[in-house]
Amino acid sequence: MSDRIFFLVAILVAAVLVGLALFPGMNRLPSGPVSGGNTDYTRIEISGKQLNRMVAGAEHTTIELQEVDGQSVLYIEADSEALNGDPLRSPHFVLATDLETVFAGRKLRVTVSARAADRYGAEGIQLDYALGNSQASGWQEFILTREFREVSFDFNIPPRNAGSEPGYDYLAIAPVVPEKQRAMLVRWVTLEPIGPPIAAKE
Repeated sequence: MSDRIFFLVAILVAAVLVGLALFPGMNRLPSGPVSGGNTDYTRIEISGKQLNRMVAGAEHTTIELQEVDGQSVLYIEADSEALNGDPLRSPHFVLATDLETVFAGRKLRVTVSARAADRYGAEGIQLDYALGNSQASGWQEFILTREFREVSFDFNIPPRNAGSEPGYDYLAIAPVVPEKQRAMLVRWVTLEPIGPPIAAKE
């Protein structure tokens, strides 16, 4: 074998090995807390494959990404036994500590684009913003249809206590389930802080 052929084969083998090493991460979906990194924190959007960051919260709940009209949307299905009113036991996004810090002491506008699923279509959606296990907005309910529509609510997040360590906030999003099971599709979620922050409590 000539040196030229040898080096060509070596380069091809090296390229294949590098490709195989990188391939497992190429199709890996995002997971873990939602962060505002690489943004100016005026509008945090969770859309596309970032919707995969949602956590089921409890058994008897199904969450999965689906393609609808060429767009990634989040399918959420729950039965009446799965939802007990606890936002952390419901489908939810965990919000990273940077968002807890930015949102503290401000009004936050939460907007969700959603519709009823084709099967087990939910007639309503409920949203709850929770600060750990301490305080929450309470469930906010809205009507769903077979077409995507935006639902929104504002929540005045209390300021942090001075010197306290930042923690995680949570945004729970679930279908209203009067009986059996219900399902819906979420196209995107936005979080928008409004106005200047209130000073932390001493």
